Formats: sequence, C-alpha cells, structure tokens
Amino acid sequence: MSTVASSHLHLLRRCSADNIQQFIHGVADDWCSRGSPRYQDYGKVWPIVEWKDAVEAGRQLVSVSIGKSKSKEEIVALLSEAGVEDDVAQAAASALEARRDDVLRALKANSATISRSHLKDFDWRVQLMMSSDKLASVRKPVVSVDLSLDGHSGPQKVALELDKEELKQMIQSLENANRVVQQLKS
Repeated sequence: MSTVASSHLHLLRRCSADNIQQFIHGVADDWCSRGSPRYQDYGKVWPIVEWKDAVEAGRQLVSVSIGKSKSKEEIVALLSEAGVEDDVAQAAASALEARRDDVLRALKANSATISRSHLKDFDWRVQLMMSSDKLASVRKPVVSVDLSLDGHSGPQKVALELDKEELKQMIQSLENANRVVQQLKS
C-alpha cells in the first residue's frame, strides 16, 4: 500500500463496525461511479480537516484489497497493523468481500478507458494503385482503412492508406493490444 494511504489507515480506527461497513460501501459506490460517502453522514466520526484523508484511505484500501485480490485475513491483518480494532477490521473485510465483484468491474472499466478514444467501427477496402504523378506504372496494392473513433470530444473519423508492410505492422499492433486487453479481463 502507498505511504499516503497507509499513513491515513489509522483514521479508520475511529469507526464502529456499523460505520465502517457503511463507509466501505460508500467508497465502493464511489469507485463504481454511484456517488461517494458524504461528510454529513460521518461528521461525528471525523472532523472536516481529516475527512478528505479518511476518504482517500478508504479508496486506497478498496483499490488495493480488491485490485490485488487480498484475502479477508490479509485485509484484517492490514487494518490491525494500523490499529483498527478486530471487530471493525472484520466488518470492513466483510464489506470489501461483498463489493468485490462491483469494484472489480469498475476497476476493469476504468483501466479500459486509459485512452481518450476507442474504436467504434471500421471500414476497409483494397485498391490497386496503377500509376502516380511521378511514375507511369506502379501496380502496388494499397489498403484504405476508415476508423470511426468515439471519445471525450465526440466521434472522429480517421482515414489511413497503408501498403502491405504498414498493414502487417498495424495488424501486429492490434493483436498485441488485444492480448493485453484479454490479460486485463482475466
């Protein structure tokens, strides 16, 4: 766990078992873009100056515990090292176990959106270039690829014209990217 998060884990020891479960569910909801825990619900647990650090510690705990597939015992041990009481640590680990699938889906979706754009559709065609303004006869096959990208700035169209070698390189790059995506999914 990062030094920032581990230095703030001690803030979680102020929670009761019920509060920690509600807090962990709120942080998990934040990871899943369903809303985040509200200070109004935890004002009696943490003062406003510690609220941001407590939420960050919760986010890091959820991320590391679920992202690194920590067992319930490892989560309890991690929280115990930070001085969190055993019943509170057990309650937090139970809440993390309950939200594991939701947060994993959100973490994978988040990692899939690393790029600002993603491929929505493509079209291709093969053409035989017979000549150019510089050469009378070329007779070279060329592939025209039109990519439809979808991103934060809206849809985009990209047109590529590739010779045989460039096409092989593009296919190899796409296969490598697909391998990485499949590894992330598993």
